[in-house]
Amino acid sequence: MKKLFLAIIAITTFFGCKESSPVRDRFWGGGYSTSHYITNYIVMEKIIVDNNDGALCIKVSGQDFCTLWPEDEEEGLYFADLYNDNSYDGVVRGFTNIALAYPLDKITISCDKDFDANHPAGEPLDDIAQLKYSSFYPFIENGYQHFSKDDWEYRDCVGYSMNFDSINAEITKLVKAEFIPYLSGQGDIAKIEFASQPEKLGEYTFTLELTTNGETFSTEFTYTFE
Repeated sequence: MKKLFLAIIAITTFFGCKESSPVRDRFWGGGYSTSHYITNYIVMEKIIVDNNDGALCIKVSGQDFCTLWPEDEEEGLYFADLYNDNSYDGVVRGFTNIALAYPLDKITISCDKDFDANHPAGEPLDDIAQLKYSSFYPFIENGYQHFSKDDWEYRDCVGYSMNFDSINAEITKLVKAEFIPYLSGQGDIAKIEFASQPEKLGEYTFTLELTTNGETFSTEFTYTFE
């Protein structure tokens, strides 16, 4: 009985009107009433490429700035202003609408062996390597109008697939990140695919370089073509 009483006191304190924070006051219906659709911005600090059952996924880790929590308000609202995400009229769930804080300026990839006659060892494969990613930016730029009523994956974002040599900052704003702040510490931002296979099948070691906000991050990974 004493434990039940203490639990009631704790719940009352958490949701109490006078003592609650502005964030708690905005919590209702399973989410937060907010004028910012993006809940978290990730400032990249490290990248890796993970082979997930044959799918090459670019994962990032870095600083997380939330638009919902008072301790992150200054940094989070800076990015909300940067992308004009200040007029959303709805409810969001915490840690769901997560995006890279800065666009991708450039991405390039090469491998340790001759890929084919046109791509010798060490030379860029940017014309045949493809980046697949999604962006929230068109949704915000479009006045928060959903693109699809049926496809929840692309209801509030647009999917892109393009060669590495076409990537620039104008088309990679607010790249969607499958991220769980405070838990995994890293998340997927894109997938890598190749338009063609190497002339000789087998294992290749690749070097990937990604530039964002004037800083270049690099990682190596292996992949076996079968």
